[in-house]
Amino acid sequence: MNNTHLKTLCPLMGILFISTCIAAADLGKGLANESDSILLKNQNNNYSHWNGVGKIFWGDDPACTSSLLDTRDKNNNAVGPAYLLTAAHCAFNASELQAVEPFEQVVKFNYFNDTPHAYKSYKINTTVWKDYQHTDLAIVTLDAALATVLKDGVTPLKLASAWPKVSADVLIVGAPDELPESGLRLAACSQQPTGAALVEGDRSYLDTLKNRCRDIRTGSSGSPVLDRQSGHILSVMATSTHGATIDQQCFDDAPCEVKNGQPEWSSDTHYSNPVDYLSSCFSEGVFTSASNACTLHRTFQVTDTTWPTQYVAMPENETSPDPVLQATFSLSTPYYRFKTARDVTQCSSAHNYSAPIDASNAFINAPISREPGMYFLCIIGVESADHRPSIELMKSAWVTPAQLIGRAPVRMPEPTITLSADWNYQVKWRYSVPQYFGTFYYTGPPHETDCHKIPIEDYAKTFEPITFEAEQLPLTLCSRNNDLSDRYSDVRSDLLALP
Repeated sequence: MNNTHLKTLCPLMGILFISTCIAAADLGKGLANESDSILLKNQNNNYSHWNGVGKIFWGDDPACTSSLLDTRDKNNNAVGPAYLLTAAHCAFNASELQAVEPFEQVVKFNYFNDTPHAYKSYKINTTVWKDYQHTDLAIVTLDAALATVLKDGVTPLKLASAWPKVSADVLIVGAPDELPESGLRLAACSQQPTGAALVEGDRSYLDTLKNRCRDIRTGSSGSPVLDRQSGHILSVMATSTHGATIDQQCFDDAPCEVKNGQPEWSSDTHYSNPVDYLSSCFSEGVFTSASNACTLHRTFQVTDTTWPTQYVAMPENETSPDPVLQATFSLSTPYYRFKTARDVTQCSSAHNYSAPIDASNAFINAPISREPGMYFLCIIGVESADHRPSIELMKSAWVTPAQLIGRAPVRMPEPTITLSADWNYQVKWRYSVPQYFGTFYYTGPPHETDCHKIPIEDYAKTFEPITFEAEQLPLTLCSRNNDLSDRYSDVRSDLLALP
């Protein structure tokens, strides 16, 4: 952003335009887009307007970033509890906490590097709204009233009423981990609509935004993406391709953009979800689900799923069976319908779904075409064979994406083999979804073992490192890799012997 003309022009425009110039003030203070982030120091209260950006802790472990929402009523009165806005994958509800070892969740405001003695800590109480199906956003309450938190000097942030549908300059204030110094950081960049479905693991999202701000890391999830002039929250950070490779595209921590059925990879790119519609979730300072925006349209629940097909190779030849998408699951309804689609938006259309199917022991084995790219398996639960699709039902469609890839050979194992000081060999296997989904290995005496002749059923599968002790040596180590489409690589042979 170039502020030179603003600085020159504002004094010349006269009193009539003073308010416009003030509104155009640069909260980034000239920080260039995509430059290194700034570790915020606040001993002189230069950044107190961002002390309401907090760090969430799970027990003693730093987790995500969040923002204290300004939910004061039209008379500027703080009448309800304090609400945090963060990413859905950062928020636990009661049932989820019961499934893991219980821990206390707290948020620390005023989380500046140079004032650790001045942190303001509050217990996180309840997740009042969370959508991890269509987006990655959550609203949680603190075990404190907003009036109390304001009295403690914490400054809330306002939600933007709209987000730019074109490229716009933004600031990200967050508390990333994995950097030399902890605390809130300020990053600047431009943000634009992704213009594609975003796929990550078994989830797909529409209406995401992307940016290339610097120093976005683990712990940045939930960070507010702010309008550079007003400071209002435009979107919330959700995921990133930082540290991932194109080999991992479309899987966890490696989201891909899907356009016209084809995945596209954008390295070191960060994705967020717009929040403008969340203003309607509050009435007189209190969260309400009366607004359609804050009502989760879940007319059925999918439970007990096995890992559905997410990665499948092209059939070996023209006479081979067509590729299929598979899923085993349970439903809260007695029947279901399903279809496959190339465009995720088609899942919310009632057209082309199957006839009702009994949901007892539900299993789908759905053929797809042989055109490589991304496919989506769409499932809706229905109460009877005559259940007519409603808008709410179609919005709650369960969707899982799957890639059909060309039939390239599966990559061979890439073990790290180390001889220790006690003459033991340790073998560590590469594990990376989807190409390295597990290793099969076999060992035998060198003069008796031809790895190419060992049948696959004699191999053992492992994901863990293996130690071969000195008294076992020498050994021939045979190994084969398999990918997520359950294909095997050619065999690799290594001799483990003492020097």
